Amino acid sequence: DKEIGNKATDKRWVFRTYPQTGEPTKVAVGFGGGAGYTPFYSHMWNTLSARWLPAFLFLGDNVYIDHPKYPQVQDYCYYRQQSSAEYKNFIARTSIYAVWDDHDFGDNDSWGTTAIDSPAWKIPVWEKYKNNWNNPYYGGGKKNPGVWTDFSIGDIDFFMLDSRYYRDSPPENTTMLGEIQKEWLFKKLKQSDATFKVIASPVPWAYGTKPGSDDPWQGFKDEREEILSFIEENEIEGVVLISADRHRSDAWKITREEGYDFYEFESSKLTNVHTHQVFSESIFGYNEKCSFGLLKFNTEKRDPEVTYKVVNIDNEVMNEITLRRS
Repeated sequence: DKEIGNKATDKRWVFRTYPQTGEPTKVAVGFGGGAGYTPFYSHMWNTLSARWLPAFLFLGDNVYIDHPKYPQVQDYCYYRQQSSAEYKNFIARTSIYAVWDDHDFGDNDSWGTTAIDSPAWKIPVWEKYKNNWNNPYYGGGKKNPGVWTDFSIGDIDFFMLDSRYYRDSPPENTTMLGEIQKEWLFKKLKQSDATFKVIASPVPWAYGTKPGSDDPWQGFKDEREEILSFIEENEIEGVVLISADRHRSDAWKITREEGYDFYEFESSKLTNVHTHQVFSESIFGYNEKCSFGLLKFNTEKRDPEVTYKVVNIDNEVMNEITLRRS
């Protein structure tokens, strides 16, 4: 028994280290967004815990706050979520990486402007966010605040984007990432020799995921094209796109004239009640129950592959697709 304070516990804690960076591996990683505080769906965290995932990526709307000017409300929303026994058990055994979206940054479809400290609530919200998550780092630190970060598992690199802090206001829509973050992304991609490179965006990449809205990447077409063209021009192989925001789990194919076609896997209905419709333009979509995305990598194969599975709250696999590195 381990004595903690004046209380003894007979609970045994187990952890598993990541495979050596750069080494081929077999590993499964979870991701998703849309984690509204819904006690009725709190068994989602038990479903995730039962899989013993080495890592989980929260891609935004990890809590629903919508009050960037009121730190007390932010504290309440964070602590309410963290008080759940199921949630605490999940994050105690799983490495967590998190970036925000509109509802945990500002309010619905919010933007931050390209200035570091405008509006005035941005830096306090950023500081509050850092106190509640445990990323390797947060953007460019105090000099260039934000929540973008990266990490590696074996020969798989993950790049997590901040889609809100430096997003300029409508109708300009010239940048979602800001120049500093974009330079970081391009540098990291060029330096990476990983078998797979996963770029995680809080909002969807594919056009048609949210018809009529400029909030996802379809509202920032020039910058989206700049990123995809950079990947093509620099012959960066093995890029997989993932995202959140839409309250469903789906897969999309982004057809390109140059390079290779991109595939996007989107999931953002971890525990929230509200549901978004599925579109026939997607490869598949699922919205009947709460769900998360599961990425299963096997880079030990001669032709390495990644499988995306949509897993619902009852641990049922509803859809899947496998991509080969070739």
